[in-house]
Amino acid sequence: MGQDYSYTQPSSSDELDLTYLLESEAQIYKDEAESSLYIAESFHYTPSPEADDGIPTTCYCGSEPEIATSHTHKDPGRRYYTCPNVDDGECHIWKWWDVAVTEEMTEVKRQMRLLKDQAFQCDQNVVKLQKTVCEVQKTVCEQKKSVWEVKKPYMRIMVSVLTVLLGFAVMYMSGISSKK
Repeated sequence: MGQDYSYTQPSSSDELDLTYLLESEAQIYKDEAESSLYIAESFHYTPSPEADDGIPTTCYCGSEPEIATSHTHKDPGRRYYTCPNVDDGECHIWKWWDVAVTEEMTEVKRQMRLLKDQAFQCDQNVVKLQKTVCEVQKTVCEQKKSVWEVKKPYMRIMVSVLTVLLGFAVMYMSGISSKK
């Protein structure tokens, strides 16, 4: 640093020395790069999503924004969000109140649309489930009928066998009672 960057215009009779110009330019860039290392940079807050869209709830510095009223000639009486620490020279939230409310309402509308879409999808799923339950009930009824149809001949055979056995039992009992 501290280099003399004075430059004299070459005369038309002098030969143009580009290497001197390029070396001087390189030295200027080098000095600028070194000087930026020694300059203290101010602290920048990272923007938080809460402060960017809709009604701000938190300033970049972490404070809670407050509502103030504009007293300018251009926007008299117009309300805006600002930070109570706005005078400290750092980056703070500042947003018109009506813009913030409009953004907030737009976001609420978007979320309502999403909820309506989800509710519609849920209704569609309920209708599909009801159809499935009806089909399962029909299938169960048909299977009960088919099981009864399969069991019907066996039931007839069992009733016949039981009737025969009962007849033998009655004959046997009547034979025992007649011997006495």
